[in-house]
Amino acid sequence: MKRTFFYLLLLVISAISMPYSVQSQSVEAISTLSNDSMAIGQQLIYELNLKAPEGFEVEWPIWPDTLPGQIEVLSQSKVEKIPVDKSGNIQLKQKVVITSFDAGRKSISAIKLRFKPKGDTSHFTAESNLVSFAVITMAVDTAQAFKPIIGPVREPITFMEVLPWILSAIVLGLIIFGIVWFIKRRRKSLPMIKAFAKPQTPPHVIALEKLEELRYQKLWQTGQVKEYYTAMTDIVRWYIEEQFKVNAVEMTTEEILDGIRPLKINIDAVNKLSEVLQLADFVKFAKANPGPLENDLGLNHLVDFVKESHLVLKSVHEPELQQEEIKQEEAL
Repeated sequence: MKRTFFYLLLLVISAISMPYSVQSQSVEAISTLSNDSMAIGQQLIYELNLKAPEGFEVEWPIWPDTLPGQIEVLSQSKVEKIPVDKSGNIQLKQKVVITSFDAGRKSISAIKLRFKPKGDTSHFTAESNLVSFAVITMAVDTAQAFKPIIGPVREPITFMEVLPWILSAIVLGLIIFGIVWFIKRRRKSLPMIKAFAKPQTPPHVIALEKLEELRYQKLWQTGQVKEYYTAMTDIVRWYIEEQFKVNAVEMTTEEILDGIRPLKINIDAVNKLSEVLQLADFVKFAKANPGPLENDLGLNHLVDFVKESHLVLKSVHEPELQQEEIKQEEAL
């Protein structure tokens, strides 16, 4: 009875351990080299392959910069996973580029790969095979004479090599031009950006508008005769000063007439101005009281004077205005 129980226990243990034994035996690690020899400083490709059942978790090795035997690791690819084959196995592989500058026989030891079934805590190990290669130096014929050292070979300069210098020169030129332009503008006290001047209303237009406004105020009709003539003369004095640059605001009637005489204004217009200014002096200083016809006619005379006199300015000052415009354009 005891012997029978012992045999049954062995049978159960064997059944439990059999899948892991089979799985561990089905895992295979293989190392290969692209060549078995190389000249010193050349490169070889070391490839590590692992075949394992699908679902296994594998701990892949981390490559250092240098392997034992003065073998340098230049680069390494990502671990590539090949789809499952007919037997239900997957294959993992990685390529590592190596070189060596030390002549002799080199070898890469077996790589140990740890793996386990997914969800299990037990780890198994698979070892790859050892690979070796020869690093060969260049043969030197000592019987030959030493050859002279050849200097660097000059390659023709391409357009793409010159292009950055051309672009740099253009940018530098633009910067210098901008600095010079800025300094000149500052010295001339000119604005950085030329603003469009808002057209100003000509003095004769303003004077005519103010005279019409005065007409509609009806000052003399309400007994404000002195205020009416004062307003009229103030408007025409301002107009003469703005239009002809004659300081009419501070002048007497005679001085105003003398000041505009060189402008060659129509004599009828000047006479109308003279009549209004003299009548205004009588109203303001002698307390004269003109009639309705004279009051209305005085404003009409000033309107006629403004309309006829402002045309004289263009013909008299046109050469000066042209010279001023030329100077402004040269300054810009």
